[in-house]
Amino acid sequence: MTSAARPILVLATAIWAMAGHAQVAEPVALEASRDYLLGASLSSGRDPFGTNDQRLGLRPIWAFQLGRFRFATSGASALLAQGRETVDSGLSTVLTRSDRISLSTSLAIDEGRSWKDDPVYSGLPRVRDTVRGRVTAGVTISPRWSATLRASQDLLGRDGGLRLDSGLNYRYPLSPQTHWDLSLGIGWANGTYRQTNYGIAPSAATTTGLQAYALGSGFDGASLGWRMTSALNRNWVAYGGLSVYQLQGAVARSPLATRTTTYGATLGLAYRNN
Repeated sequence: MTSAARPILVLATAIWAMAGHAQVAEPVALEASRDYLLGASLSSGRDPFGTNDQRLGLRPIWAFQLGRFRFATSGASALLAQGRETVDSGLSTVLTRSDRISLSTSLAIDEGRSWKDDPVYSGLPRVRDTVRGRVTAGVTISPRWSATLRASQDLLGRDGGLRLDSGLNYRYPLSPQTHWDLSLGIGWANGTYRQTNYGIAPSAATTTGLQAYALGSGFDGASLGWRMTSALNRNWVAYGGLSVYQLQGAVARSPLATRTTTYGATLGLAYRNN
């Protein structure tokens, strides 16, 4: 086992032990089904790295369940959560769940970053795509408050490193079909992840003329989001939200960070068969 993978194993073991001491925690036996969701989302956002402008994009969102395994894009998670269980994007399954604690695992593709179309940073090497393995723990604090902790590790050895993301969520129901969520998130990453995504190696600095930049592990960003989700009827569900993301610490001082605060907005509509 690699040293980078040990933190995920430790986290999973600790959370599993917590779930095992909960009175009602037991392995989840999901009903075999072939439920699916198809839709589209319209989003506006901006990458805090590089010189790209605010962009408006339309993309498909989808999800389907096959037995105890679920496949979903990130936008589909919010739609499936309306009156149902929240799922991670990618391939996921729930390991254990109680009234207060849940533990799930998932695999997802990290698309990396290409600088080829950026007039300033085009000479930098591409951040390679990889597959990330994730362990996510959720805790229900009260009927309206919940928290999550997710560990994700690069499984292909492509310098993707380790990330930890934590979140605190407040949900306010407007009706049995509609609610809004206010969420606060904080992200931490090890030195491998941060150097790959936010640093400039000496060799790349020599090639591009940019200043070399090295950084170790630490917190890299904080986010605040508001989202409203509504089941329009039995099959149709929609959501809309606003978000703000701010870089932190050494990441905010990286030569790649052309802005420290970015804003986003999104709308989504989808059909689910069941």
